[in-house]
Amino acid sequence: MALILEECKFKPHYLKGISFGRTSRTLCFGLWLLVHRESPQIVIVPEFQFSFWQILLYKWITLSKFKIVSMCDDSYDMIANDNSFSLIHKWLRGIAPRLMDDIIVLDSRVKDWYQNNFGKGIWLPILRKDEIEKESYKRVLPISRALAEEYNLSHKRVVLFVGRLVKLKNISRIISAYNKTREDCVLVIIGDGEEKEQLKKEADKIDKAVFFPGRVEGDLLRAWYNVGDVFVLLSTQEAYGAVTNEALLAGNRVVISEKAGSCCLVTANNGEIVDPYDVEHVTKALDNQLKLVGPKDGIYERPSLMDISFEERISNLECKLFAGKTTN
Repeated sequence: MALILEECKFKPHYLKGISFGRTSRTLCFGLWLLVHRESPQIVIVPEFQFSFWQILLYKWITLSKFKIVSMCDDSYDMIANDNSFSLIHKWLRGIAPRLMDDIIVLDSRVKDWYQNNFGKGIWLPILRKDEIEKESYKRVLPISRALAEEYNLSHKRVVLFVGRLVKLKNISRIISAYNKTREDCVLVIIGDGEEKEQLKKEADKIDKAVFFPGRVEGDLLRAWYNVGDVFVLLSTQEAYGAVTNEALLAGNRVVISEKAGSCCLVTANNGEIVDPYDVEHVTKALDNQLKLVGPKDGIYERPSLMDISFEERISNLECKLFAGKTTN
């Protein structure tokens, strides 16, 4: 959180409230007063949460004309394959969209679903701003080279994972698929979590090297993306997965689970989408992407492999919200 706040160009203000079980179920105090004072054209609310219902009730009572737009981080898998995080969320998905003016979603396939079912839906994946990240990855290259030298990776292709070390991230299958790769490479698993020790034991049983640098963030994480060559995310349930965007911006090719919302960022130009339960499929995809990487000779600045940009999506959002037009 501290790192995010450092990047803010504004001072955020927070409303107090009462949480019921989870922080997402929070009844906010002062929300109506804030809306009355600011007289907004648009109010953007979290998906189907208490604040949405508070704003909707205010709009009905005051006969206000502002638009209510909700954010929603469901992946297509959650909708199409009944793989929601909760039954309540699934139930609200069929009701709340009818009561709002539009909905911002992360997965392009989810946008199509909402358009088909409710005539609403704007695709805005979680993206970092291209120019800023390009400069950041360039700035940390000395750290990247130091890491590569420390782990003896300067001339070795690296399969990289970044995330929590928990069951739904499916890291055991990453290790299994990596163990079967024919292309020469090394696996680096960045993160921490309840499965860390078990995963280390699994890694010790194979003949190939697996490194666990631990949990890192900020510039050190950017430096690791520069070291990586093929990023892999095999989650069995993943609303989005912002790490996919981060890896692509750093020039990593990607192998991404079809269950992850961020697989909408994958094209034939930058990687492959895989069945996270099929180890053979994942192994083949890793080998394919490693071949495309080719020989490795040091750590250098690489072009982004993102096929869409932050500016493109923001422009589309503004066009949709303020002019009633959109491209896709």
